[in-house]
Amino acid sequence: MTDAPLAIRGIGVHGGFGCGADALSRAVRGPGTPNDTMEVASADGPVRLPVYTADLAPLAQYVPKKALRRVNRFSKLALLGACAALEDAGLSTPEDREGIGIVIASGYGASKSTFDFLDSMIEEDGTCPSPTVFANSVHCSAASNLSILLGIRGPCLTVSQFELSPVSGLLSAREWLRTGRVKAVLFGAVDELCAVLGYSYDRFFHGSSDGPMRPLDLECQTAVPGEGAAFMVLASEGGDAGHGWLDGIAWENCGPTLVPGGMHCVLGAEGHACHAPHYRAVLGGVDSGVSAYSPAFGSFPSGQVFDILAATLDAEHEGFETACCVKSDSEGNCGVVKWRAPGASTV
Repeated sequence: MTDAPLAIRGIGVHGGFGCGADALSRAVRGPGTPNDTMEVASADGPVRLPVYTADLAPLAQYVPKKALRRVNRFSKLALLGACAALEDAGLSTPEDREGIGIVIASGYGASKSTFDFLDSMIEEDGTCPSPTVFANSVHCSAASNLSILLGIRGPCLTVSQFELSPVSGLLSAREWLRTGRVKAVLFGAVDELCAVLGYSYDRFFHGSSDGPMRPLDLECQTAVPGEGAAFMVLASEGGDAGHGWLDGIAWENCGPTLVPGGMHCVLGAEGHACHAPHYRAVLGGVDSGVSAYSPAFGSFPSGQVFDILAATLDAEHEGFETACCVKSDSEGNCGVVKWRAPGASTV
């Protein structure tokens, strides 16, 4: 039996391209250049890396500043995307959000808070570490803060499987809706940059790219690190689907049969040459158009959700009604999500 499609009722997204659907729509058709730099330590002294960083200023229109006093940046990234998605879906008050669950996918998790907590342990010789920093350092801190600050009392889940975090989280969201456990799911992806990740990036890919990213030059290392949040409000078939449908969600092995004939391929390539053999295998079976949207927002594990939202915004411009979003990890495991425009027939 085929699983029923999921309706995308609302979207919220922000990153190095700006905040909102219009900003992402412009970015996917633009040059795709990094918007900032980050200074990291190296054996040769400080190095400045190109990066895509998110601006949290728009969060002030949704959440009072005093309510954010103990909330870390990772959770603030998630809050901005979640609030925009709920607003877009017409779920502006806690009463509107009865029966909603939360699923968050993240590859890095609360990286800055995690390393800040470890630093405090080292500097204080394991004594008197900050309980506030510890509470914010766990991967589920964003989902917890969303539940508290937005008044969402349904089930709450955080998934972290690096590049496959989005598809794993979507499978859980689909099961909640299929079994009637919730009436809607606030599903999102969030990853943040921090100095340790920048240092690690420089150690692995020293001087490899200043941008722009060229993800379809598969053998070239052109990735530029990024951050941001992308959220969707998902409901079962029969609900409003103003942003289209998710017809298929699967965890597969990379190969030439992943993208059905006639479907536009949205390749999750983000400029990492180590993934080239896997994406080459996928492209071997594609008979329609191919897009790679990562130059709009940068490279980070949960980027597949940004790909899905970019496809919903780019479909009319590029002339496709269905898209297959494919994201590979370094081992050739592949997350596959099929999207369909609101008025298009099921593939």
